[in-house]
Amino acid sequence: MYSHDGGPVLLYPQQPPSPPPLCSFVHIVPQYTMVEYPPQPSPLVFTPAGGAFLEAAAKEVRAEVRDVWAGNFNDELSKLSAVLPHYPWVCVDTEFPGAVHDSDTPRYLRGPRESYALVKKNVDDLKLLQVGIALSGPAGRFPVAWQFNLRGFDLARHPYAPASVALLRAQGMDFATMNEFGIAPDDFAVGFHRNGLACGRLTWTAFSGSYDFAYLAKVLTGGQPLPGTLDGFLALVRQLFGRNVLDVKHLARCCAMRGGLEQVAAALGVERAAGRAHCSGSDSLLTTDVLLAMLNRFFMNANVLAHAGTIVDLA
Repeated sequence: MYSHDGGPVLLYPQQPPSPPPLCSFVHIVPQYTMVEYPPQPSPLVFTPAGGAFLEAAAKEVRAEVRDVWAGNFNDELSKLSAVLPHYPWVCVDTEFPGAVHDSDTPRYLRGPRESYALVKKNVDDLKLLQVGIALSGPAGRFPVAWQFNLRGFDLARHPYAPASVALLRAQGMDFATMNEFGIAPDDFAVGFHRNGLACGRLTWTAFSGSYDFAYLAKVLTGGQPLPGTLDGFLALVRQLFGRNVLDVKHLARCCAMRGGLEQVAAALGVERAAGRAHCSGSDSLLTTDVLLAMLNRFFMNANVLAHAGTIVDLA
């Protein structure tokens, strides 16, 4: 695998750095009361196994999706930040209340600028509900994914697609709880920048990521409308996330696989590790496992970062 200047490019460093002291991640999570955020699952406890721990972690530790609310936001974000140097590939999934604008042009006939115009109309008018983040690195996928629950969406005041909201409810999303205990979008943006997620040195991935990166861009810029042009939006994505932005659906198409996340996962023999579909933490885990399966099967002798910057429907 070679870079543009002829030098070798590795998906990860050839010699991964030593893992962080696990006690930096494995704290006993304080027991908050219900006025701070809803109950959490028991914290995972990892036991170091010398230099083999990173390799063994994904195989031996049950995957978990951790719900993040206002009361445990800073604590969980600090844990995520602590493992970023060792798991620098960040997979993001977002949940939002559907789409309220459509186009008369069938999706397969829309050009990138028309597709972006539709994304912009929907994202500008709707609220972000959840952000899921899963990490991977030299040893594979980190066994914890974080599901950030945001406040601010009111069914009585804000537009939404009824079918989408019904689906999210059926999968366990509680809008009243999110408004009471969720993270303020401005607080999420401050924590995102403060904890190194906008450092520009990470590789960001999503499955069919136009809406994922658009909603993240909106919340990270204080809820401002998205740029008026596709070129302006892509420049903003580079500014916020760096140049290594991969769309896993685009990679799947390059490997002759079609369909949504569940269909591509089934074609690769990848099963959902934890949680339920249409929940951002679970979907980010599944997307990460799909990506790793494709890297191992199709990109061992190819530079996957040659596909960086290609977001499905926007390129």
